This record gives sequence, structure tokens and C-alpha cells, in this order.
Amino acid sequence: MNDLFLIAINLTRRCNLACEHCYMDAEARLDGSEGELSTDEIKGLLDEIASRSNETMVVLTGGEPLIRQDIEKLVSHGNQLGLSMVIGTNGVLLDEQRVKNLKAAGAMGIGISLDSLDPSHHDAFRGCTGSWEKTLNGMELCRQNNLPFQVHFSVTEKNAHEVQSMIDFTKASGAHVLNIFFLVCTGRGESMSDITPYRYEQVLQQLVEAQAQTQELIIRARCAPHYKRVAYQHHPESTLTRAEGYEGGGCLAGLHYCRITPEGGVTACPYIPDEDGSIRKESFWQIWDNASTFKQLRNPTLNGKCGQCEFQKLCGGCRARPLAMGGTLMDTDPWCSHTPSSAAMIEPLVVESNSQVNWSPEAEKRLERVPSFLRKMVRKRAEAHVTELGETIITTEHMATLAARRFGDKFPGQQPNMSGMPMAIPTKEIPSSRGLAWTLEAKAHLETIPSFLRDGVFQVAEDVAHSEGRLEVNIQLLNRLDEECDQSRTLPWHTKAEVQLEAFLSTRSKQASIFIQPSMEAAAEREAKQRDAIIVLPEDVAKIVETQLAGVSWEDEALKRVESAPDFIRAGIKKAAEFNARSEGLKQIDTLSLTRFRNKAMMRAVKRMKRFGMNKLSFDGFAIAQERVPRLQENSQAETRFTEIQEYIESKQDEDGSGLGLLDRELLDKMKIELEG
Repeated sequence: MNDLFLIAINLTRRCNLACEHCYMDAEARLDGSEGELSTDEIKGLLDEIASRSNETMVVLTGGEPLIRQDIEKLVSHGNQLGLSMVIGTNGVLLDEQRVKNLKAAGAMGIGISLDSLDPSHHDAFRGCTGSWEKTLNGMELCRQNNLPFQVHFSVTEKNAHEVQSMIDFTKASGAHVLNIFFLVCTGRGESMSDITPYRYEQVLQQLVEAQAQTQELIIRARCAPHYKRVAYQHHPESTLTRAEGYEGGGCLAGLHYCRITPEGGVTACPYIPDEDGSIRKESFWQIWDNASTFKQLRNPTLNGKCGQCEFQKLCGGCRARPLAMGGTLMDTDPWCSHTPSSAAMIEPLVVESNSQVNWSPEAEKRLERVPSFLRKMVRKRAEAHVTELGETIITTEHMATLAARRFGDKFPGQQPNMSGMPMAIPTKEIPSSRGLAWTLEAKAHLETIPSFLRDGVFQVAEDVAHSEGRLEVNIQLLNRLDEECDQSRTLPWHTKAEVQLEAFLSTRSKQASIFIQPSMEAAAEREAKQRDAIIVLPEDVAKIVETQLAGVSWEDEALKRVESAPDFIRAGIKKAAEFNARSEGLKQIDTLSLTRFRNKAMMRAVKRMKRFGMNKLSFDGFAIAQERVPRLQENSQAETRFTEIQEYIESKQDEDGSGLGLLDRELLDKMKIELEG
């Protein structure tokens, strides 16, 4: 069944950049082309797509699609039809109002292209000075306004060394997907030096290994059907390897994907330039069902090495590349380094629906929240999973298991699953001090947290759940706590407000400044929001500075705990606790509040460690932080403080731990275990 999972609509040939690799014609980039599809014509196409199925993702791209002033109307129209509407952009034209408009129109997300973490390299590749900074600003605006975005990275010989850095950046940026695009030399890309077959294979290996080690980010190779072959060689039974449908990798061209040119032509992919019809002359579905190129791609007779390969059904090679190099659609993909063997043909995974399995009302509601273009695949997987368990009713717990096991083989304790379906989460029972239940998703999330911090996170979640009258801890609560503990700025700051804050912090020790700055920034932004302002002004900072200790007293026992801390961090801890108390409206800080503040600080540490790619406590973490955090670079005071902390902790390893003030013996033991490997 050749269901349409994905369709790209090139809205225009016009673009504000001049990318080296673009398949669009350079001349048309400036002036566009005659006869671009009108708003009504594109709406009519969306109507036709939705008439057969709304389980399709529609990518509005270009050129640069944001040049078209009707894009919000198109997004809104598709969204009302039940289609998943996304935009592929270079991000340069994304200002705050545009982001808000696209979100209000119903955009499911935005794919933003970034081709280097070096501004000069990105700007040169994109043909426009200053584009790097504007692109990153667009990403930040999406993050601030809760509009999901993906990072799109086109890999070449010049930037292939940045793949791991781009993975780290994407995780830190707030994106949930990194798409790595492999170029096919057409259009202006014809003059480029493409990535070599050796480097191509090397990067694919790197991506498969990175995905196996990365939980919070989806990493995918695009226009690289060899990815499935490499993934299979890495782990034959991984769900990543043999998944079907949109998530399955391989090449979707003509099978589950096509593109529409700005003038209405239909092609199997952007790199196959020959049109198989025009939506101005016949219906889209007639072209999709009957186009000769599409039929050839759906029932290929591959030549040469590809026709002899045991992976031809799983991979099939890129069909556009031999065509671009002067061959035919069915010729050998010249960029594949694999040598076929005499092994049996490897068949793709096929998951059959089971009519004997029923869905609970709660599970059906949850399924409705899955993006429409993935819904059919999720349904099939859930039904197969429940059948495998010998059960007949799909519940939200089954779906939680599948969601938490999304990438199959990277969780500890999992055994290969011959059906290709995710297995149950091998979680330990979580003891609850308050008798609260923990959902499967919440348990899975807790197990991803470094062990020496896990108890602190557990206690924070239970405290909040208990205070809110909850009977369980679920993933929504944990996600909310993550967001609350991420004290990054959410509003722009006036320059004078920045100067005023820096002036105040300069009067404090470096350690105290680093400790209390996030709390002060968050408090100043709360003041601005109470004024219904969209920018933090000096008066907001002044109010926080003037009242920083107002109305907060200390319980004797809590103050003793702080005073037992080392003198070089005592002031910082005290200030941070007072700011936390003020933000919660507390009049007095007791020992329970102090413990809760400590645990919240641990939650923030978890997020920072994840961004740095760390999974254990180590004194090496300071060196990693120095590389990533500008204020720690060439900072002799920070190095001195770090040495003092390290020496202090090591000196207390054989004592009872009480001298640390805020760390109990059990937590200290966990830290010691981590430090010793």
C-alpha cells in the first residue's frame, strides 16, 4: 500500500539566501518564476490530499517559504483539514510575531537549516553574511514561544567533522529532532565537492551509534537510504533498523513521498527533476497512483551492484544520484561502499493489524494526540505489542511502554525482540515515601537520571505531587518540574537592566554570583510580567535588589545547617535559599524548605549535565563546563573555588559527612561510588 506519509510543496523559487547546495535555479532565486501556484490552488491541493487521508505531513518549503505572505493562511487551511502542517526554512525571517502567527495558525513545527556552528562557515555556505546569527535567533524565538522545531544539517566534506558538535548543540537548543541531509549534486550543488563514499559511510556509522546513546533526541539521516543498512549491521533486531513507514528510513520517494514544484509539477523527489504531471492539468491522486516514475520506484528492477545486494529491499540505494551523474534511475548508487554478499535477502519489517485487539477509550484519546502521519504506524505497533503479550485490550500503560522504549536497544537490560516491537521497560519498583504511584513513563524518565542525583529528583517530584493532592507521579509532572527548574531567560532585557544586574553581582563573590544569578534573573522577569511588560527594565532589577532579603527569616536548625557548610560556598548557599524563599512567598526558611531547595538545585544540575553529555559525577565535569560556559573560561577564581571544593569533598570521604552541612551520608556515598567508577 503506497500511503502518502509526506509531501513537500515548494511554494516559491524566491529566496533571501544563495546556498551553494540548493537544487533551485539561481536566477529564479531573486525574481521567482512565472506562474507560481496561487493561494487557492494550494488550498485546493490540500483539500484533495485530505479527501483520501489526513495522515499526511505537509512540508511547506521553497526557495524560502516565509517570503510568501499567505503562508499562515495555508497552514491554517491544512490544519483545519487535519493535516500535519510544518515549514522548512532557513530561519532568517523568523521574528517573534511571525513565530506567534505560525503557531496560532496551527503549524505543528518548523525545520530550520543550520550548516555549521562556525558563523563564518555557515554564512559562506548560505551565501549571506549574518545569516547564522539570525537563524539561531529564529530557533530561540521558537523555543520561547513553544513552537516545536527541528534542526536540519546538510553534511559535506567541509563540515562532516561537526556532526557530534551539531548533535550536542541540537540537544541544548531545545529541538527534539536532528535531520542530517546528504546532498545529491543537482542545481547549484552541481559545482560542489560532494561528501566522499568513505566519509558518507563513516558519518552514517556515527549517527547510528549516536542515536543508540541518545535518549532525548531523534537523530535521522535523510536522503541516505544506506542508513537502514548500516543500522541493520549495527544491530539487526533494533526497531530503528527495521521499522516501517515514515520512521523506517530508506528512500520514500514515489513510495510514501513526493514534491510539488512552485508551478504545480509533481516529481518523486527534489533531486529527480523530471515531472510526472501537473496538478493544473490533472488531479494529484491520479498522478500519484499512475505516474510511470512512481511505479518504477515502487517495483524497482535495480541494475549492477544494487540489484545483487542482500539489502536492496531494506535500503535500495539513492535513485536520484545515478541519474544526476548521467545514468538511469535504476543504476547502481555510486556512493555506496557496501559489497553484496551471498546472504539471503533481508526483508523489511511488516506489522499486521490484529482485528482481535481492542482499544480502551483512554488509549484511543492518547492515539488521537499522535501526529496524524505517524498514527497508523503507532496503531499497528501497539496492536502487535499487545498481541505478543497475549492480551486483547490496549491501555495507556501499553502506549507508555512503547513511547518510553521508542529507540529500542539503548535502555539497560533489554533483550532482542524478534518481532521488531519494543519490549516492556525493565524498571525496578520505586519505593514511595508517601504511598504515591509512579507511571511507567515517569519510572523510565527517573532511570535516565544519573544515579547520584536520582533520589533528589524523586523527592522533589513526591513533594510536589503530595502538596498538589495527587495520587501518582506522571511524566507530565516531571516535565513541568524540568521546565520550572530551567531558569534560562524568557524575556529580552534592556541594556541598562543588564548593566544594573552586573553591577549588583560584581559586589558579590564569584561563587555567590554564579549561584544566585539565575534566581535574580527569574525574579526580575516575574516583576516585568506583573507589569504586563515584554522587556525587563532597570526598575525590575532595582526592585529585586532592594528587597532581596525582605521578610525572610531562618529557623535555627536550618541556619546551623548552612553555617556547617564550607566558608567558600556558605554565602552563596544562603543567598540562593533566601531568593528561593522569596519567590515562593515564604516568611521563614526551615530545614524541610532547605532540603527542597537543595533538591531543586539538583534538578537544575541534571539538565545541565544532560546538555554537556555527562551521565556520571566526575571532577572531569569542570573541564567540560569550562569548554561550554564562557564565564568559566580563563577564570582563575572559578578554578580556585573548584580546587577548594574538590579538596574539601575528598577530605570528607572517610568522615561522617555531617561537615558538608547540606549533604547527608547516603548522598555522599553515592557520589563517592560514582567518583570511583
